[in-house]
Amino acid sequence: MRPLAKKRLYITLKGWELRRHLIKCGDLVNKFGSVIILEEDIYVSPVFYSYACEALTYYSNDDRIAGISLYTLTFGEGHKFPFTPIDDGSDVFFMQMAGSIGQVLTRERWNNFKNWYESNPDLSEVKGLSKIIKNWPEQSWKKYFVAYIILFDKYFVFPKKSYVTNFADKGTNMISTSFVLQVPLKLKKTNVRFISLDDALSVYDSFSEILPDRLNKFTDTLKDYDYEVDLYGRKESFSKDYILTRRNCQNTILTFDRNAKPHEMNIIMDLPGNVFSLAHKDDVEMNEQGLGEKMDDFTYFYTFVFNSSYMIKIILYRIISKWKRFFK
Repeated sequence: MRPLAKKRLYITLKGWELRRHLIKCGDLVNKFGSVIILEEDIYVSPVFYSYACEALTYYSNDDRIAGISLYTLTFGEGHKFPFTPIDDGSDVFFMQMAGSIGQVLTRERWNNFKNWYESNPDLSEVKGLSKIIKNWPEQSWKKYFVAYIILFDKYFVFPKKSYVTNFADKGTNMISTSFVLQVPLKLKKTNVRFISLDDALSVYDSFSEILPDRLNKFTDTLKDYDYEVDLYGRKESFSKDYILTRRNCQNTILTFDRNAKPHEMNIIMDLPGNVFSLAHKDDVEMNEQGLGEKMDDFTYFYTFVFNSSYMIKIILYRIISKWKRFFK
């Protein structure tokens, strides 16, 4: 937990050392029953502890909840583009993604993961785990936790307003200090509107894609199809016959525009256009990269940075930063 005076603390652990360290921290549940793990570059809200206790109590009887995050997500970890949970009237959302920036763990749920982890699983065989996550470095304990969550159909609970933020200090996971993990903090205590996993509509898979059965509760447009959601266009394989996707498709069944935010709203509002398509999986073009391949992907997510002089400054800054890393 970061003190009020901003002092930089540089800690570097190599590969397995960091992963073993985090696993040992998780094992403290066997002594205390439940633990809150906070790394050295995290700054906490004054009300983080009360939220953690309330969330633990509310979800104590649901074995599908693998853990509770104190940090919200503003981008998808499987694609790195912005993510915004849809409003379902609650203060939380659920995702098949492990929280690692301030997480709350309990004995039984952690040990279920730990027993699987000790079986030396092969992550390359885990369907639904993105290549980005599979390629995270060896020090990552989180990629194993995400794989476990996918395999056993578990979820983490995330707050829509964050109770911790992250300075992303230089260390094992960060080559240089970054602002990418900074998020606004919840500073005042309020009555948190928790919701059960069964009743929640803001529920997502590991690619930050809303679950089809939850999307169907907002709209009847797709209810006659057994489909999978791929609005970011980043999934590498599909388990359903029909796909709602950002990728180019042949023989489209339904099409939608992309003007509203978050992007699920374009389906809910049935906005006519040709950005998103519903098609049979055999008609989806998998040879393209999907999200990020076209300029309008960036203008949709990053509207305010598309000033030419500003973009040139960003590019130059990125180039200079990378060169500095190599010539320190």
